[in-house]
Amino acid sequence: MNVLGYVTIYSSTIYAATLILGATCSIGSDGSYVATKYENYGMFAATTLLTFAMTCVSSKLLNKLNFCYIIVQFAMLLAVIIALAAGTPKELKNSASFVFADFVNTGFWTNNGWAFMMSFLTPVWVVSGFESSATLAEEASNAAKAVPFAMVSSLVTGGITGWAVLITIAFCMGTDVIDIVTSPLGQPFAQIAFNSLGKNGSIALLVFLWFSSICNCSILMVAASRETFAFARGLSLLSYHLLHLILTPIDHGLPFSGYLRVLSANKTPARAVGFVAVCTLFEGLLMFVNTIAINSIFNLSIMGLYFAYCMPLISRLLFRHFTPGVWYMGDKLSYISAVYSVAWMSFVFILLLFPSYPDPSPDEMNYAVVVLGFVLVFCVVYYYIPGFGGKTFFKGPVRTIDELVDDNPEIAAQLESKIAHKRPASGSGSGSNDEQIKMEKES
Repeated sequence: MNVLGYVTIYSSTIYAATLILGATCSIGSDGSYVATKYENYGMFAATTLLTFAMTCVSSKLLNKLNFCYIIVQFAMLLAVIIALAAGTPKELKNSASFVFADFVNTGFWTNNGWAFMMSFLTPVWVVSGFESSATLAEEASNAAKAVPFAMVSSLVTGGITGWAVLITIAFCMGTDVIDIVTSPLGQPFAQIAFNSLGKNGSIALLVFLWFSSICNCSILMVAASRETFAFARGLSLLSYHLLHLILTPIDHGLPFSGYLRVLSANKTPARAVGFVAVCTLFEGLLMFVNTIAINSIFNLSIMGLYFAYCMPLISRLLFRHFTPGVWYMGDKLSYISAVYSVAWMSFVFILLLFPSYPDPSPDEMNYAVVVLGFVLVFCVVYYYIPGFGGKTFFKGPVRTIDELVDDNPEIAAQLESKIAHKRPASGSGSGSNDEQIKMEKES
């Protein structure tokens, strides 16, 4: 389910970048150009291939690129806030009462309470994937501390900056919400930018936004491909930089694992990246049906991730078999957090199964439930099928650091070197190398 979630959220972000590019082209042509669904798919495929190339680089280069992408994201946030705040005409600026107190139901559910709950779906999609740093844990040092810190800090940073952007947009969008939502540009934010900044200003901002979206797509593809590789890899192919971790891989957890787990010459899971790209291209074909169909399938991104999040939390609450890690909130607060998390994600999961219309036709139906059901049935059958299923070879998470040390003298030498550097700092030279290595492997 985690693989499904990451692949689908990557696809949905590619689709969003495609809509931004199409709206930019439409503004540049003064509205005479409107992308057809075939042209949209062409842009969708081109964006997928572009991010594929951006992702198939070495871990060292990828680390530098990701740092640059973060700078681009922050620059984009500042550009949106400053440009809209400074460039919006006075007649389009809204009052605080409109921003904070006015409620407009632009959906198709007439019940305002239910419409309000359905409005959670967009922000839930936006803040999803905040734990994607966990997919790179095996390529990070001090992962037990660095990964949880990255998850929490990204969520806090995203919450603050996202709130600032939304407040700016709400104050600068004007009062005609229906006109914005039904804009012929196909992208409400593009219409807001055009209204506030005019043709040239909106094009400049949207091009920057598109480039920022491409950077974000690349980051999500890294997460999706690493998740795919983690479930498909073979134990003999784990690279030496996993030295500092206690590894718990799931070996052969996907069909065609023997192919997907092969690393490229630069030690990156290029085949897993290609697998994500191919799945994305297939998902993009839904835009030939209608926007409702493809948006419904994109609900799977949240459903898949929330399903994966809930399972360990539910297992902990039911079986009480839990060993705290380095990053721990304490027994009481951690338990409360787990209960709240399961309740909230279960609520959102149910919302995601509902269609956008009260009485949907076949073309308006939310088919995410069909795809989800297929995936769940496939997983169960794939695991239990006699002779070939995962039950016949999957032995559960295994610890492999001992095997890596025994089979790779280079890793053993690195451990001993690290221990030697730590001894002067600790002031202790006692203890055998075997004991020190054992302690280092458990740290």
